[in-house]
Formats: sequence, structure tokens, C-alpha cells
Amino acid sequence: MTDDDGGSREPAAREPAVPEPSRHEPDPKPAPKLAPKLAPKPAPKPELELEGEPGGDAAPKSAPKPNSEPAGEPEGVPGGEAEGREPISARVRQLAEAVGPTTLATALLVYFGYIATRARFDYFGISLDMAEMSNQSLLLRGLEVIYVPAALICLGALLCIGVHAAVTWQLGRRPGDVANTFLAAGIGLVGLLLVVRALIGIFLQDAETSVVIGTTPLALAFGPALVAYAGHIHGKNRGRPLLSPRLTRNAAICVLGLAVAGLFWGSTVLAWAYGTGRSQEDTHELAGYPEVILDLKEPLVGAPNGITHTLLPATGKDPGFLHRYRGFRLLLASGGRLFLVNPTWTLGRDQTVVVPYDNSIRIQLVSQP
Repeated sequence: MTDDDGGSREPAAREPAVPEPSRHEPDPKPAPKLAPKLAPKPAPKPELELEGEPGGDAAPKSAPKPNSEPAGEPEGVPGGEAEGREPISARVRQLAEAVGPTTLATALLVYFGYIATRARFDYFGISLDMAEMSNQSLLLRGLEVIYVPAALICLGALLCIGVHAAVTWQLGRRPGDVANTFLAAGIGLVGLLLVVRALIGIFLQDAETSVVIGTTPLALAFGPALVAYAGHIHGKNRGRPLLSPRLTRNAAICVLGLAVAGLFWGSTVLAWAYGTGRSQEDTHELAGYPEVILDLKEPLVGAPNGITHTLLPATGKDPGFLHRYRGFRLLLASGGRLFLVNPTWTLGRDQTVVVPYDNSIRIQLVSQP
């Protein structure tokens, strides 16, 4: 009986009581364990600690970045001074690195050699297209032309440095003085006159205008530069520039371009004048050149003055060469041709004889005392 009553009550009371607490008790136990694990995951406190503590590597590195950017903005905001201080020099440096100094120097030597050689032989009626001279020959001939322009450019650079040093000393000695304003006005006036002279030489130059050689390109090179320098002096004197940094940079690029164009133009004119001068020297020195004795199979038509013609016998090693001409001077040998002139060659009177340099002729050279 008791077994029936106890068995019916005890199991009914123990079976739901024993398993249920055992299943529900582990639920609240891991809950407090999960709570501390979930608490640091949002990590508001560790992030604040990393920002304030020096041990946090990420926070100290990221913290100064926003501070440094606004600190640099006020300095560069008034027109990008950091970017506008050396834009011209940086671009020129990049251009020089892209082109290469050796390539640029070689190209200039070939160009000036071509101009001078063309002017030199054009005086005798010889076209370089007929001469077919190689680039190496033009390069060697350009070496004798480049000395004068290079020396003048270096002397001009030294003069500009000296003038700039004197102007800087004057501005530092008396800042804001009226004399500095007059100095800037005088330099600007000279620059304007040179610009006007360049425009006259470009658009109004004719046969009736007496123009000294090289005046127009030099005026074009230095006129705008002097005007820009006068504006720079006036801006330094009053304590603030006349133009904004962007306009100043664009104006500097234009002035530099005009200076390069003017100097290149002037060097070209000088190279042409140099070649013409060399040709005139050649006409006075032809008598001292080695004499060329020329044997031909066919006679020349219209031999120049001072050239003697002799008939050779039809016997000998080369019976085909029947005509001998003496008195020629060798002016140029190029492109498989010989360019010969007489020793008393005169512009407008005598001609230049061109013969092929092959087996159809026979030459001898006789040095002159």
C-alpha cells in the first residue's frame, strides 16, 4: 500500500522536479558567463583607452593625421604656396629628365651645324641636299658655332645674377622706399620698349627698316622678362604680390617660353651669320688651298676663269683621260661628289663645278706654298 502510495507520489514528484531543475539550472549559469564576454565586444571602453594610452599604436597614428591636415591647409590655402613656390623649376627638371641633356645637346649641335653649314655653302651656290652631308659631319661643324652663343648666354646669366643681387640688396636696405618704385618703373619701361621693338621687328620689318642682326629675337627674349621682373620688384616693395599665385605661375611660364624662343631664334640668326662669314673668309683663302689637277674623259663646258686646259696624249696607262684641268680648289667633298672652284672665285661672277667622285675622273693634289 505504502509502496503503491509512495511509488505513485514520489516518482510523480521526483521525475518532474529532478530533470527540470537540472535542465534549467545550466541556462542561468552560462548566462552570467556570456554576459561578461558580450560586454567587452562593443568595446567602448577599450577604444577610449587605446586613444588615450600611448600603448595603442593605431590611435596615436590616426589621431595626428586629422590634426596635421588642417594645420597644413591654412598655410597652403592662400593660393597653394607649397605647390606654387617651385612649379617652373620642377617642370623644367622633369622636362630635362625626359629629354635627356645628352640628347638635347646633340640635337642643338646638329641643328646649329646645319644652319651654319647651309649658310656657308649657300654663298657658293651649293645646296646641302645635293651635298648629302651626314649628321656626324653636321655635328662636328656645329661645335665651332656653339661656342659664341654659349659664351654669350653664360655672360648674360652672370649679368642677370649681379643685377638681381643688387636689386635684392636695395629692397632689403630700404623696404617700401619710393626709390624702389622708380627702380621697378624704370625696369618695366625698358622691358616695354624691348617688347615694342620685338613686335616692330616681327610685323613691320622690311627692306626700308634698318635692323641690326639679332635685335628682334633678343628684344623678344628680354623684354617680357624685364616687365615681369619689374612687377616682382614692385610686389616685394609693397609687401604683397601684384597677381595671384596662379596668374603668377602662368605668367612665368609664358615669359620663360618667350625667352627660350627668343634665344633660340637669336642663336639661329647668329649661326647663319657665322656661316656666311666663314664663306667670305674662304673666298680670301682659296689661293692657299691645295691645287686639284683634274683629268677627264670629256671636256668641261665653260671652264671657270683661271683654269687651264691641256690635251693629254691618247697613249699611256689610261688612254681614255684626254683632258687635264689645272687650277681648281677643292671646296667640299661629300655625297660622292667633288665641289670645285677657281682660286679667284667671286660672288656673282664665277661658278662652282660639280664632278662625280668615281672612276670616271682622275685627280691629283698639289700643296701650295
